[in-house]
Amino acid sequence: MIERKSLVLVFLVISLICSSALAFAQTTNVRIAFNGFGGVAPLYLGQDAGIFKKQNLSLEMIFIPGGSLSLQALIGKSLDLLMTGGPPVVNAVLQGAKIKIIGGVTNLLPYTFVAVGGIRSAEQLKGKKIGISRFGSNTDYVVRLALNQFALPASDVQILQVGGSQARLVAMKSGAIAATVLSPEEALVAQKMGYGVLLDFIDKGIEFPHVNFVARDDYLDSQAQTVRAFLRAYVESVRYYKTHRDEAVKKIVALSKLPDRQMGEVVYDGSLRATPDDGKPTLKGMETVLDAAAKENPKAKGLTVQQLVDLRYFQ
Repeated sequence: MIERKSLVLVFLVISLICSSALAFAQTTNVRIAFNGFGGVAPLYLGQDAGIFKKQNLSLEMIFIPGGSLSLQALIGKSLDLLMTGGPPVVNAVLQGAKIKIIGGVTNLLPYTFVAVGGIRSAEQLKGKKIGISRFGSNTDYVVRLALNQFALPASDVQILQVGGSQARLVAMKSGAIAATVLSPEEALVAQKMGYGVLLDFIDKGIEFPHVNFVARDDYLDSQAQTVRAFLRAYVESVRYYKTHRDEAVKKIVALSKLPDRQMGEVVYDGSLRATPDDGKPTLKGMETVLDAAAKENPKAKGLTVQQLVDLRYFQ
């Protein structure tokens, strides 16, 4: 009788240990949205290589075109994390959003300013229509930065909301707009279509919070352990991405649906310098964005980088 009770006790203890182990190893799903395919390859590679699985995480990647729409989804709690640019984050915080940048994906400005074939100088842009995705987006910020580089007032051109890069290329082809800003691989496509490059920001190496990981304050408070695990896995995924060129280029070509490997290699080579090894955002770039925002919105003068960025989850 005593032996039977001992066996039952041992069985109960083993069951409790197994239950605890299963609970501990339970996979947490992280819903993360992105606006474009720049910077997402390390996440997909990390998922494929089992890096996130080691942290008991599973990523649900969701494409939402436009920083404004995806921020609405994040704020509305349809997402856990969002990959988006610094300018949309600043605009959202100014409107009362309780969100923070917790990591940096792309910390350099990766855009090229292109124009239709007949335009060869900034002077010829006067009176012309320039396409962006949405007001307050990265493309809006970069177009205005380009105009500043050209010493051309924004009032001398018409800035139009057109949509994503494909929509802007179609608008250029139809004559609806005369110029826009594009990513490196998209700029290659534009040049093959006969469009000219007026300004290449990539060569300038300007620090800019092009893509960041963003989360709501309430998610950070309630899911701190998940966020730390995510960032650990992400940093390891970046190392994998940078040391597995062939895999990375294939993934870029597949995700972005590029027509050839050459374009994938252009994107990969450009990303190596822009993607920080430690996964942290550019504070200098955020300062630049805040300075620009303060010129447009007096409320931005009261914001600091420390109010927008939270690096505690790298500990």
